[in-house]
Parts: sequence; structure tokens; C-alpha cells
Amino acid sequence: MTLKDILEIIIKSSSKPLTPQEIRSIIKDKHPDHYGTSSHQMNVQRGHYTNLDHALLAQIYTLIRQSNYFYCDTNFKPMRVSINKSGIKKRPETTATTLKTIASNSDDLISNLRHYYKKSLEVLKDFGGPSTYFHIQAIKEQEVDFLSDRHIEMIYATLASWGMHKMGDPKFTKAKLINYPDFKNSILIHRDQLKILSSLRMDSCTQDEYTSYIDQLEKLYYHLKVSISEATIVANSKTLAHILPNLIPPIDRQYTIRFFTQGNKDFFTISGDYKAVNLPKSIQDQFYDFKKYCCGIKILFDRCDSKLFSIDKNSFNTSFPKIMDNLIMAFVKETPKFPRALK
Repeated sequence: MTLKDILEIIIKSSSKPLTPQEIRSIIKDKHPDHYGTSSHQMNVQRGHYTNLDHALLAQIYTLIRQSNYFYCDTNFKPMRVSINKSGIKKRPETTATTLKTIASNSDDLISNLRHYYKKSLEVLKDFGGPSTYFHIQAIKEQEVDFLSDRHIEMIYATLASWGMHKMGDPKFTKAKLINYPDFKNSILIHRDQLKILSSLRMDSCTQDEYTSYIDQLEKLYYHLKVSISEATIVANSKTLAHILPNLIPPIDRQYTIRFFTQGNKDFFTISGDYKAVNLPKSIQDQFYDFKKYCCGIKILFDRCDSKLFSIDKNSFNTSFPKIMDNLIMAFVKETPKFPRALK
């Protein structure tokens, strides 16, 4: 009997919705064979989870969120889980639907991987100067003095140099970072959790494991303070990409979100301008999209021949997630515009 089968039995036989923590207690008591498995032990040894309880809980969260058989009431903290009798479909927890809509983008990139990888090595030429310097310094500080004053300062400087802080009245521009002390404090209150996650890598986990790692960031994502804008996907992902560079890719509208939401024949308007890319309004939906794009990049990475990639800490190829970001940038930049309309 699989763990998913056991979850169905436990939740179906309960007279009330259960929290994932209550489900874990029942499994430990009634189904001990599914507690402390070799997979749990291995992930604890690797530092992916703090203990066996944490490993089982992460597995429970992953299974109940991936299946429409369960209904997760997120109005409670922790959530309450019951059988989905309403027929209401939950938000998609994986990127399967997303990937189908842009299958041609992924297929084209994989089919021409060497070409796009070569082009991706030139991406930094379009940025250079402080954009490259502060990024490299932030990654180096992440390795030698995690979440030190200098590490966080370098992240803050990188975000500014990456176009996330523009001069002018906040009424007219939302591309503006919050004050540094608030930015720093919103990171440091999660120092212990981030330290645990800092050992995790996109290239050494399964898709299910990766999904569970992103799930562990949900509460932190909501509390992170980066920009005055209510749109959080870009700001939060680029911050986390410099705190957890081996796990989280930077995400932006122009390249990442366009790649995952528009076919390459639909990137441009008839006049040759990039089409608008829209983001959801609620913070919950923004987190789900953040997760969707992260997992989409993980799936894309798993399709690549990673032996082709070379990490260089003195360039933009500072990690595998950043290499994937560079590949996507190269792909979008290479897509030809439609001929401009005659005036």
C-alpha cells in the first residue's frame, strides 16, 4: 500500500478535516512502515530536512497538494485537509499544464541546446558593470558568510543594478526597493529556515522533492519585503536566487514568465513590440505562480544534458538555476520579431 493510499484511508475515515501534522501522527502510530523510510533517512542525512518528522511531513504536503482527491482549506494555519467532494479543482500544483501550453518553447530549446547555451554565455554582455559585479559578489558572500551584513548588502545592490529600483515619485513608479533595514530584517527573521535550505540543490533532487522544497518557502515568501510593488514574483525570486542560488532561479516578466506563458510565435504584437505579460493580483496566487515557474525550470533542467554546462563563479553562470535563467533569456532574445506593420 502506498503512502497516498494510506492518506486517502486516514482522511476518508476521519469525522473532521485533519491538519498535515495530525495525519503525520496517525501514520507514525498506525502505519510505522511509512515513517523513517530509507528515503526519509537519506534526505535527513543530506540536510534536506531537519529530522524524520520533517521528512514525512514534507512528503504528506506534496501528496495532498498534488492530488485533486483532497481538499486543502488554506483559510486555516496549518491547513485542514478533507476529501474533495465539491468537485472543485484546486490550483495546479505542478507545471504540467503550463508546459503543455509552451511545449514548443521547451522542445526548441532542448533540440538546440548547444546553440542556446553558447548564446547564454554572452548574456552578461548585455548587462555588465554593476549588474554582473554585485551578482558575483552576492554569490561569493553566500558561500563564505551566509546572510552576513555584506551578503545581504550585495543582494540589495544586485537588485538595484538589475533594474528593481528607479528614481522618481513612488506614485508613478513601483520599481522601487523598500528601505534597507526592512529588507534585511524580513530576511533575517527566517535565518534558521534559510540556513537549512541553503544546502539543497536543484540538480540533486527529484521533481517531487523539489516541489516540497518550494512548498517550504510559502510562509517565508509571504513575509519577505523587497519592493513597494504589490507584484512579488520577480522581486522575491531574485532575492531568493541570491540566498539559495543552487535551488531557486531568478524569474522576470520579460523572459521567464513570457517563456512559460506564450508560444514563441506569440511573443510580439503585429508592430514588433513584446506583448504584455500579466501577473496575478493576490499574494497567494503569486506564490503559486512562483512555484509553477520554479518547477517548470526544474523540469526543463532535468531534460537537459547538464554535462554541457559549466559553472563559473566569476560570470553569470554561477549556478545551475542561473544557467537555466540565462538559457531562457537567450531563447527569448533569439526569437525573431514579426515584421513591423507598414505605416
